[in-house]
Amino acid sequence: MLRFLCAAMAAVLLVLPTQAQDADRLEALLDHSDSLIVQLREGGQVLVMRHGKSPHDQIAAVGMTQGCNLGEGRGLSAEGLAQARLLGVFLAETGVPILKAYTSDMCRAWDTARLVAGGAAVMPHGAQKTTDPGIIAAFKKQIEAELAANPGASILLVSHSNIAPLYGAAICEGEDELPEGLISVVDAASWKTIARISANGDIGSCAVMD
Repeated sequence: MLRFLCAAMAAVLLVLPTQAQDADRLEALLDHSDSLIVQLREGGQVLVMRHGKSPHDQIAAVGMTQGCNLGEGRGLSAEGLAQARLLGVFLAETGVPILKAYTSDMCRAWDTARLVAGGAAVMPHGAQKTTDPGIIAAFKKQIEAELAANPGASILLVSHSNIAPLYGAAICEGEDELPEGLISVVDAASWKTIARISANGDIGSCAVMD
């Protein structure tokens, strides 16, 4: 019994700092996002993401979404789940309207999309798992048409490090690849990033890699 209580207390002590950090990061996002939120509330953007943190060396990885594909055994880590939840809370609390979300069928992406989308419909789509230029061009046209038919809303896309940049997610100078736990706010007309919202509590733009 004593061993159980000690383990339980250790678990609580590990969770509390994380919850406090998440609260601080959410507060930081809310504190310096006024101009961006005005724009996001008007809709018409594409919110492009790589999934939340999902390390390669997982043991007994799991997916939350029925039917998702674990593939090489990578689900979201505890940090990845926290990133997705925080970004979802941020969008909900600031009133950003999400029409729907499209995602890769991999668990790490699908689970991220469900947590970020805030109750909007989440659908796996093959275009979020391919680098084929023809498929990507056709899917962009579909997204543009859906946004035009639904003014005042935005669409969320969640995929992978090699897919999200094909939809305008910016890889910045000093980054080897698109970071996990980051929303790129993409203009649907130009398919270029206008701002980045990080689960670390940062909002801004950056010098984009050529």
